Amino acid sequence: MVPFGLTESQFVSRYRRELDRVSVSVIETLRSLFKRVINDDVHTAHIEVFLDEYGSAPSIWIYYRGENNKVDHNDESLFAGRSLDLQLHLSALANFDERYFFSLEDGDLGFPGLALAGDCIKSWFAEIWWKAGGWVYPLPTTLAVHDDWGDGNLINLAEAGH
Repeated sequence: MVPFGLTESQFVSRYRRELDRVSVSVIETLRSLFKRVINDDVHTAHIEVFLDEYGSAPSIWIYYRGENNKVDHNDESLFAGRSLDLQLHLSALANFDERYFFSLEDGDLGFPGLALAGDCIKSWFAEIWWKAGGWVYPLPTTLAVHDDWGDGNLINLAEAGH
């Protein structure tokens, strides 16, 4: 458990260190994703990082979009409307004391852990995406942190199109 009491810079450093420990396996996971065939009906992809106010491990999902999005839980292909949990094994990030991640009452935001974690994981994931070869992904692809934690900006991971 990472006890409560780190400074903001110590928190970011420790959070990044935990992310760096899984970088090699995440690169392998992304390279496997890049090899999968994408259906012709898909026009864009969007990646969303989900953080948890109670200190659970974040999750990262990719959403494939096109003109006619569908929902099909039996189709394993990458079709327009498909959402896919990237399952990046970020469980070590749940070892941070939950007080880093939730707001206090009466308008006091407490420790800005969600904002710091959002920016940290977003920049780390973009770096890992590119290290895995994602700059040639055949879809325009963006990355964001859900609920705009951190700076709230999108990162363009790939600009290619069909």
